[in-house]
Amino acid sequence: MSATSCLKFFIYIFYIICALLAFVDIGFGSYVLLSYDSNQIGTIAAYAYVAIGAAALVLILWGFLSAWRENVCCTITFIVFFLLVIIAQVGALYFLINSSKSVASNFANALETTWEEELDSPGAMSLYENWFHCCGRGSPNDYIVNERMPPATCFRNHDASKAENLINNGCRVEFENYWLNLIQIFNILSGVLVSLELVLIFFSCRLCTTIRNERRRQYF
Repeated sequence: MSATSCLKFFIYIFYIICALLAFVDIGFGSYVLLSYDSNQIGTIAAYAYVAIGAAALVLILWGFLSAWRENVCCTITFIVFFLLVIIAQVGALYFLINSSKSVASNFANALETTWEEELDSPGAMSLYENWFHCCGRGSPNDYIVNERMPPATCFRNHDASKAENLINNGCRVEFENYWLNLIQIFNILSGVLVSLELVLIFFSCRLCTTIRNERRRQYF
């Protein structure tokens, strides 16, 4: 296997990994945009994930075609644009990391609507209470102040016969922590994507040099 073929093999592997990570970012951002009624910061964060993934996909396709055709000029142009995109991606990632708590709080606002539904139609909060093992919006007192007893979902193993089984954690905090952990995971994945893109630039530079050297040898 020639040096060019070997480099192209490694580049194709990195392209596939980067494409998968890009699809994950696009999927997460799209899910949030379609499923949650977010305010400005939540919407910006969701679009940031989509933009990071979409920009990566476009350049991955460009780079793949350049490497496949062994076009040095196209590959160099690709490297320049890729560096500019990476700078933009790092900026977006910086925003996402620094605003993680605000974004998580915004996404958790969906629970407020469910709590309002619970007050009108008992049982609406059962999904969150079973999922996160929590009770009420902020605590079991939310039921009491609304002249209702905490439902069975507010008790461990749904056993309301013992007072010590009552769960004191509120669902708002648990749901917000869930989103914070999820956002941190996707921030890490986005960081891995950007890091792999830098590795791709290195391999692309090596590929350009190798192709040029092999073409020069053909004249001697």
